[in-house]
Amino acid sequence: DLTIQELREMKSRLSTKMIGETLEIHCETQFNLNRATAFKNSYFEKDNDITSGSKGDYIFREFDDEIEVVSIMFEMKNESENGTNKRKNEDFFKELDKDRRQKSCEYAVLVSLLEPESDLYNAGIVDVSHRFPKMYVIRPQFFLPIISLLRNASMETLKYKSQIDLMKRENYDITNFENTL
Repeated sequence: DLTIQELREMKSRLSTKMIGETLEIHCETQFNLNRATAFKNSYFEKDNDITSGSKGDYIFREFDDEIEVVSIMFEMKNESENGTNKRKNEDFFKELDKDRRQKSCEYAVLVSLLEPESDLYNAGIVDVSHRFPKMYVIRPQFFLPIISLLRNASMETLKYKSQIDLMKRENYDITNFENTL
């Protein structure tokens, strides 16, 4: 009986891991299908760095020359329909925010199939910034749209960032000129 129970628990853990990985594979495939046309200066890779004690699932970063345009920490959550351990999206917010800050990502996105009956999460892109800064919860069909939205918003701020950088350099040059005089 003990051996049967251990085998059942092992099977349950393995299937839960595989269920989560299918969502990761789906998102990675969607990104790779659009990489050549929409994401030429971007990368979307598994976060394998556990030096800080934890890690997100994927990190998206896009660059314009040497300047980072946008960075997003992604976490993917799924569960089996007949699973007994029903988790809530909120259960993952704190850890996702911690991972976002540790990996120096600007945004955090939870791609989730948890709480399938929730009208809130089924409605589209859910901004949970009132709980944790720059955090969103989405269903898998909004994976590419959230990247596009955050990227386009960051492109607008990139213009201002480069203007501020230019002003700082000009100010530094004037200060050096005054000191030299």
